[in-house]
Amino acid sequence: MFLFLHFIIFTITSLSVFMFSNYLNVIYIFDIYKQWFFNDIHDFQLYDFIIVGAGTAGAILTKRLAEHGYTILLLEAGGVAPPFLDIPLLAPLIQNTPYDWQYITVPQQNACKGLKNNQSKWPMGKILGGTSRLNYMLYVRGHPLDYKDWFPDFIEPIKGNGGPMHITDLGWNTGLADIILKGLQELHQDIGNINDNLKTGFMKTQLSMENGKRWSTDKLLYKYLKTKLSIITHAHVEKVLMQSNRAIGVQFIALNKTFKAISKKGVILCAGAIGTPKLLMLSGIGPKKHLENLKINVINDLPVGQHLVDHVLTGIDLIMLNTSIGLSMASTLNPMSALNYFFFGKGPWTFSGVEVLGTFHSSTQKNKSDIPDLQIMVMPLGLSRDNGVVLKEAMGISEKVYKEYFAPNSYKNTITIAPVLLHPKSKGEIKLSSNNSLDPPLIDPKYLSNKDDIATLIDGLQFVKKLIETNAMKSVGATIYKKHYPGCENEIFDSTKYWECYIQHLTLTSYHPAGTCRIGDVVDEMFKVYGTKNLYVVDASVFPVLPSGNINAAVTMIAEKAARIIKHNTKVYMSHTECHKLYNYYYIPND
Repeated sequence: MFLFLHFIIFTITSLSVFMFSNYLNVIYIFDIYKQWFFNDIHDFQLYDFIIVGAGTAGAILTKRLAEHGYTILLLEAGGVAPPFLDIPLLAPLIQNTPYDWQYITVPQQNACKGLKNNQSKWPMGKILGGTSRLNYMLYVRGHPLDYKDWFPDFIEPIKGNGGPMHITDLGWNTGLADIILKGLQELHQDIGNINDNLKTGFMKTQLSMENGKRWSTDKLLYKYLKTKLSIITHAHVEKVLMQSNRAIGVQFIALNKTFKAISKKGVILCAGAIGTPKLLMLSGIGPKKHLENLKINVINDLPVGQHLVDHVLTGIDLIMLNTSIGLSMASTLNPMSALNYFFFGKGPWTFSGVEVLGTFHSSTQKNKSDIPDLQIMVMPLGLSRDNGVVLKEAMGISEKVYKEYFAPNSYKNTITIAPVLLHPKSKGEIKLSSNNSLDPPLIDPKYLSNKDDIATLIDGLQFVKKLIETNAMKSVGATIYKKHYPGCENEIFDSTKYWECYIQHLTLTSYHPAGTCRIGDVVDEMFKVYGTKNLYVVDASVFPVLPSGNINAAVTMIAEKAARIIKHNTKVYMSHTECHKLYNYYYIPND
C-alpha cells in the first residue's frame, strides 16, 4: 500500500510537471504571435533612454526615469509573464522553459563532477521581470561592510525603507524553522532580523512577496505604458550603436526583422552578469585580443567578462530525520492546499524553498569583525523528495549520481542544510563563442580553482555537523547521510579528503553570478562605461565584490542609486538635427 501510494504521487507529480511545462510552451508561442499581430514596431524611433533588459535593475530604472518625465524604450528578449507564475511554489518549474535563458557553463575542471558533463546550469529570467520572476524570492541586504568600497555614500540607501520592493516575513513553514533556530541558539549563534539589526546571525527568511504571491519588478512598469514608456518584448538586441565613442542607440531583432532605435540621452544595459558583457563585446567593447580574434571592431579595450564570481553551495540531501517534518509532495498536491492559496493566499503553495538563513564566520577567518564568509540556507526538502522529477533536472544532476545516491532516499525524510561560499577566491570569465549575437556565450566560473574555497566550504559542513548534534536537532532524529557520494568511494567517510571530494562533485550554483563589468574596471562610479559617452551598465555585473547573501536586494539598491545618478547627470547630447544626421548615417535597408 505504501509503495502504491508513492507510485500514485509520483505519477500525478510527473503529469502535473509535464502539463505545466507544455502550458508554458504554448503560452510563450501565443505571446510571440500576439506581438506579430498587435505590435507596430517602427525603425529609428527616438527616445530619451533605451534600456536593454527588463529584469530587476531594468524595471526599477525604467520606473524611476519614466516618473521623471523621460521617454523610455525598454527592450526585453523574453515575453510577458503568463498566469500562475506568481505562485511561489512553482519557481523550479519555470527553469528549463522558454522563460529561462537556460545558460550552462563550460565543463569544470575542479568542480561539478557529479553534474552532467561537469557543467553547471545557470537559469536566468528571459521574461518581463527577469530573474525576479524565477528566483526563490529571498530578501537579504548583506553585511554593511560589503558596500564600503562601492560608493562613498552607499551606506545610506542600504538602511533605507519605502523602496519599490514588497517584503514579507516567512509565512507558511513546515515547523523545521523553529527547531533549527533552537539548535542554533544552543551553538550560541545570534537570532534576529539580520536585514535590520544583525551583521551576522540567523533568521526565518524574508521574501519578495505580497499577499502570498511572488512580487516581481515587472509590476512597476504598467503605470507608464502608452505615456512615457514603450516596451518591446521578444526583442533580441544585437549590439549598441556607437558613433565614435558615444552610444546613440541599439540594433535589435524583433518580428524576424532588424530594427534600430535612437536615444538622445543614453543607452543603459541591464542584461545581467552574462548578457551585459556579451552585448558589450559584440559592440566592440572588451578584451582587445579576444575581439580581434572574432573579427569584431575594437572600440575600447576593457576587461569585460573577467572577474566572474558566484555563490557556491553544497550539502543537498545531506541530513536525514526520523520524523515526517518537511515539505512533501503529498501536501503540495493536496487540493486543499490549492484552495487555501487561491482563496486566502496561504499554505504550502506560498513556500519559497528556504525557511531559515543566516551568515557566520568560518573557523579559518581570523578577523571576526569583518564580513562573514559563509551562509547557511535551510530547506525542508531535497532532490529525493520529488523522485527526480523537478529538482534533479533543474540542478543538472547526472542520472548515475541520482540513482546511486539520491534515489534510495525517495521515500525517506531528507532535508538540506546547505553551506554557501559567500566570497569565493576563484574567479572566472565570460567570452563570446562567436560574433553571432544569437550564439550563447562561453561561461567559465572556474569553480573551486582556488583551494581556499574548498577549505571554507568544508568548514561550513563541519558547522552543519555541529548543528545536527544539538538537542533540538536530536529531537527530530537528525543524522548525517553516510552513503559515500559517487566518485568518492576511495576516501574515508567524514575525513577531510572525503569532504574535498564531496564538494568537488556536488558543486551547485546559488544563481548569483556577478562582477563581469566591475565598477573600477569597466564602469565608473557613475555607472558609465569607461572611455564612452551615454553608455551605462546597471546590474549585478558591476558588483566589485559579491555581497554577503542573496543578491536581488543588492541589485535593487544598485538600480535605485543609478537612477538618481543618471537623472542628476543627464544632459541632452543630441538635437533633432543631429538625430536626422544619425538616421542617414546608420540607415541600412533591412532585407
